[in-house]
Amino acid sequence: MKRRMIGQSAFESLPLSGVNVHFRKKWPVIFALAVFLLTLWTLPAAWLRRGAGEWMAGDVATQQRLARTVGAQLKGGLSSADFSTQSELFNGEWLFGTHLMAGVGLCQLVRQHPETLAEWSPVIEQCIRSLLSASVREFDRRSWKADALETLSSDQGHAAYLGYFNFLLGLYRQIQPTNEFVDLNDAITTALVRRLANSPNGLVATYPNEWYPVDNTPILASIALHGKTTEKDYSALFKRVETLWRTHYVDSITGLLVQAANQDGSARDLPRGSGTTLGIFFLHHAFPELAGELFSAVQRELVTGFLNFGAVREYAHGTNGSMDIDSGPVLFGFGFSATGFALAGSRIYGDEALFARLYSSAILAGAPVSRGDRLDFLTAGPLGNAILLAMFTAPSMP
Repeated sequence: MKRRMIGQSAFESLPLSGVNVHFRKKWPVIFALAVFLLTLWTLPAAWLRRGAGEWMAGDVATQQRLARTVGAQLKGGLSSADFSTQSELFNGEWLFGTHLMAGVGLCQLVRQHPETLAEWSPVIEQCIRSLLSASVREFDRRSWKADALETLSSDQGHAAYLGYFNFLLGLYRQIQPTNEFVDLNDAITTALVRRLANSPNGLVATYPNEWYPVDNTPILASIALHGKTTEKDYSALFKRVETLWRTHYVDSITGLLVQAANQDGSARDLPRGSGTTLGIFFLHHAFPELAGELFSAVQRELVTGFLNFGAVREYAHGTNGSMDIDSGPVLFGFGFSATGFALAGSRIYGDEALFARLYSSAILAGAPVSRGDRLDFLTAGPLGNAILLAMFTAPSMP
């Protein structure tokens, strides 16, 4: 009798003829299932990310197709009644956000492709005039019981309106230095600088007794843009504000941006994906190092995926919370807003692999349709198309 060699499996002594026959009958099914699962895991996402390279590279023809859809939707006329958030405040915010992000996206497109200025300058100015209209300003006026532009000499915050609007004015001034809104950009910047300098918590209030770091990121970005354009020195203000932000608004555990704060600078909400990813989009203009750290925290704490699609969590692993108007839908922890806004960060910081994965998710969720020389994300609507244009055209860091 032969001795079993050391390491030889005990299963070799079993009669395997029946097992082998059974396996031979089943292996085609097993193989087919494996191929199906592999295909499901790789093919849909790979197919849907085919256009990511053009967006990542800033291809002008690709950007123009979405820009024309955004321009056409603005030309058709919008009002707060076109949005159905079940809240007058949020309907007004979405109307404001549509014109804002459309203008921002078009400014970024022109900055990358100056030859398109003549085509898009009138549309950008249309966005600015719409943002100046009483109907668009109403959401902020109603909250403060005062108009943001009529109270620039006051200590009221109005971050929800002034910061974002001034960011657009600053971008437009970069590509059209002598535009008719230069004096307004100067006046708003002066007011925001004063309010930040006088703020003990390093924040300008969004609404009465409401402080949101993310809503202050466009304020900081607009001041940085103004400094670059006018050569004014805001370094002392920025040094103080950055110290306060690193102390109070960058979560010590996750490195993410705190979503909401109290007047004393303490956190009023958890750090979240929607605020952090949108904050990166603006903050890299003012605090590029801090914005880069926030993006690294997003990569580390929030980036995930399903079936090889990219996704970004609204809350860090180990924490949970509800969805709201900021997060948008949250499905299995994936935040729709956070995922969409992260497109900008991945483009700004050159993460091509993440951008491609997030892009495939945007295509899956947005259901884009080509119509002649236009690209329309059907499920996104006017606001979603404007946001995607702004995220897709975010400037790459040198």
